[in-house]
Amino acid sequence: MSYPGGPDGPSVAGPEVTGPYVTGPAAIGQSDGPPVTGPHLIREVHPGLAGAVGSLWLAVTRAGGAIGFTRDAPEPAVRAAAEVAVGDVRAGFEHLLALGSGQAVVGTVSVVPGPSRVSAHRGTVVRLMVHPDLHGRGWGGRLLDAVVAHSRSLGLEQLLLSARSGTPLPAYYAARGWTEVGRWPGAVRVGPGDDRDEVWFQLRI
Repeated sequence: MSYPGGPDGPSVAGPEVTGPYVTGPAAIGQSDGPPVTGPHLIREVHPGLAGAVGSLWLAVTRAGGAIGFTRDAPEPAVRAAAEVAVGDVRAGFEHLLALGSGQAVVGTVSVVPGPSRVSAHRGTVVRLMVHPDLHGRGWGGRLLDAVVAHSRSLGLEQLLLSARSGTPLPAYYAARGWTEVGRWPGAVRVGPGDDRDEVWFQLRI
């Protein structure tokens, strides 16, 4: 499969991550382990994908990643959210790109195109996640570039994403050319007395 990449991002190409998926702990990014490949566009949802995405989401959450939960979130809640997300992929509401390592899913990002005629020109980027063992190797940037390229191939003209204040993410997105267009003060309650802003970013593509 391949999608033409524009000047600001790579093409999305390579074999799909088709399963059977690893849903439990696995050696990630080790020199003697399987290489990391992708990003790959998931065209068909195979059994086990929700479990694999849930395992990744849980690992990122436990490492303190700001992906919709706090570090101590109950595992069933995280896995239930993964089931819903993969259900949206199956239904065609969102497009999922993934990194694979052997049969493990070690990174994801999705774009949700606008659902109506008045919003069909834009999309929302959600759940940019990379396994903690792979942090600092540029995989998050590759996923972000790939979802921009794929969104462009869908005919989208602008993208929106949000980030939690008090984390490195707002500065990360700004450095990659995204423009802050607003923030919701105190929208995210991380803990007692610890409310964070939800910061919104836009990218015209």
